[in-house]
Amino acid sequence: MKSIKCILLVDDDATTNFLNEELISDLGIAEEVHIALNGQEALDYLNRKGKFKTSSKNKYPRPNLIFLDINMPLMGGFEFLENYDKLPEERKAEVVIIFLTTSDSHKDKLKQINNDIVRDFIEKPLKKEELLKIMNEYYRK
Repeated sequence: MKSIKCILLVDDDATTNFLNEELISDLGIAEEVHIALNGQEALDYLNRKGKFKTSSKNKYPRPNLIFLDINMPLMGGFEFLENYDKLPEERKAEVVIIFLTTSDSHKDKLKQINNDIVRDFIEKPLKKEELLKIMNEYYRK
């Protein structure tokens, strides 16, 4: 299977991030995995601000895939998407965003379905079958 350059995990739960990062590593599907603990950190990552400030594009590459939690402190998933939509196109180009959450609220699912930025909605933590399905669907090239 083809590997991608970078996955960004956006979640405030350390255990979930650890499990997801381990699975991604075990499957060898990404050269790099970076973590943002909330939507604001994810925006900072994409804009190379705050703790992600650097002049090197190689240190924090644009992610190919973002796994985004919905409920986080400071800035949740939906607020992140509102701000993400305003980013310059070159920062968003070819980025696939997947909601990864424990929320089973119909309201949350409805918001996802009506949002053309988010490609899918899956329960966390990531499972091997779901991750392979995502990779096959979006990165088969």
